[in-house]
Amino acid sequence: MAQLQADEMLYIPNRRRLTHDRLDAGNGQQVLHLFYGEVELIFDEPDIAPLGEKLLQVEQFQASDAMAWSDGAPHSWDKIRDLLEALIEQRVLRRVSDAPTGRTSVSYPDRLGEVPAGREPLTFSAHDNRCPFLTEQAFGRAFELSNLEVVVPVYRVAHPALDGDGRQVGENNVAPRTLFLDLPTVRKQCHYAGSRYQSELPMNVTAMKAMARQWPDLLSLTEQFRKAFLARMPPRTPGVLTAGELHMMVVCTLASVGYVMVRGTHPVANGELDNGLAAMFRLIDGVRLVTNDLVRDAPEQPVTAQTIEDYAERHAVFHGPHGVCAGPPALINEYLQVLTGSAPAPIEAQPDIAARLGDLDAAIDYGLLGQRVESVVRFLGATQGLLHERLRAAFAGHLPRTALQEFVEAPIDVAHYPLLRDDFPLAETYQREIKLSRWLFARIGEAFPGTPQGTSLDELAKLDPAEQATSQRRLAELFAHGLPGDKVVAEPLCGELAGVAASAFALERRCLRVVEREQAMLNQRLRRPDHPLTGTDLAVFTRPRNGPPLAETLARGLGVSVTSDSASTVLGYGESSLTLKD
Repeated sequence: MAQLQADEMLYIPNRRRLTHDRLDAGNGQQVLHLFYGEVELIFDEPDIAPLGEKLLQVEQFQASDAMAWSDGAPHSWDKIRDLLEALIEQRVLRRVSDAPTGRTSVSYPDRLGEVPAGREPLTFSAHDNRCPFLTEQAFGRAFELSNLEVVVPVYRVAHPALDGDGRQVGENNVAPRTLFLDLPTVRKQCHYAGSRYQSELPMNVTAMKAMARQWPDLLSLTEQFRKAFLARMPPRTPGVLTAGELHMMVVCTLASVGYVMVRGTHPVANGELDNGLAAMFRLIDGVRLVTNDLVRDAPEQPVTAQTIEDYAERHAVFHGPHGVCAGPPALINEYLQVLTGSAPAPIEAQPDIAARLGDLDAAIDYGLLGQRVESVVRFLGATQGLLHERLRAAFAGHLPRTALQEFVEAPIDVAHYPLLRDDFPLAETYQREIKLSRWLFARIGEAFPGTPQGTSLDELAKLDPAEQATSQRRLAELFAHGLPGDKVVAEPLCGELAGVAASAFALERRCLRVVEREQAMLNQRLRRPDHPLTGTDLAVFTRPRNGPPLAETLARGLGVSVTSDSASTVLGYGESSLTLKD
């Protein structure tokens, strides 16, 4: 980029994309925040705060004018040039000389072009026995329908399903992508003020028009489900919804639509899903993106309709990988008011939500138990991640380097593990996942008093010291004397590796037992049979989110095979094997 000259004229392109707020800086002072698409500008330094205020007022300006935007002495040109060039780099400002000439119309293809037209419409369903095939295709490992929720979160089970209009419930965001159909869709550029204004990504007009046709019914179904859910899981403070409580309700709403497809008796066939349920899913799916972040920050913080809308605007939640939210601002606000109980629905829709779901209580329990299952698996994955970091620290700088060390020190980042959250340092990310998993498991456990597994995950991490010492000694013997010379792990690494392995495998067995119990309760509610699980099954979910499980690291670094179930862990090398049990 050519250096900015003092006499150049600048302007804010797509000015309606610019929004602002004044937020508490933590010391009682209000600080100006400007939001422009996915860019957030924080004017927390007193000398540049007037510059932020002026950007809210001017349409265009000469670059040198910004030197006077000060409450004291004028800014130096060098300082202002650096600031303005940074804003140009972030595409918040543009040179007038670079402005496009004339109005340009924007058009979008009716398909994304990801998959060939004519792909067979398939979904997770109790109508057929295709779940093993579909999960093998999507995740590289087959799962029976009775264990689907271990690998597919309950809020995504309905994504690939077709409604009565032949549209997929998840529209352009269907997951897994192996089931995405790429149906013809009308897409247009967004002209709503805010972060999505004239975004390069389009709105899905087809889906929005379908929802608008049944808008009063959708508000009513949303209200009916909210009342039923809060009767099952009352807020701790009457009349106040917290981020965690809203998140649980949102996930249960999404799960209820999948429930009718995968229940063991009278499942709805693909293509026959009630249009009202499908539209209810599409409406609330975006809210989950907000609550999924809020619940990680502070699950007990109160939330309102405005909280959700502001967060979505400030953090680009209206933007997805394939488009932006198509909802008009007035309808978004009306919907959020009904969702949070701040306003009533305009009508009482019939058939009501209970009739459309068949068994409303079972549908809610499906969502609650599915979240418990996910919490345990996430707890395992994050704890294994911390144990891997412990190994990484032990191997740091060790010479001579070994094949095992190469795998222990391999990068754990989004490039290699695409579902890993990267908004915090890795260890903190794991700790936040553990904290959230504990909270969700305990809070939802209050809805199932008297269950054998109780309401706390803390017991999972309390490993028996005597058993751990025995397992660690046996593992150290294997790593030091049971492998070929080029693979032998010497001290002090051997003791650390054995300690990590003893903890990781004991925790895995404990988690498998809890997941199997939770999944059995879920299957009982859905009238489905049970199937056992293995550590490899859980790794299908944890690996892309947390990094390699220890079994994979040992297999690739030492050639040691590991198989595990809820009762035992078996390590093998050649003809020899070692079995660990609790």
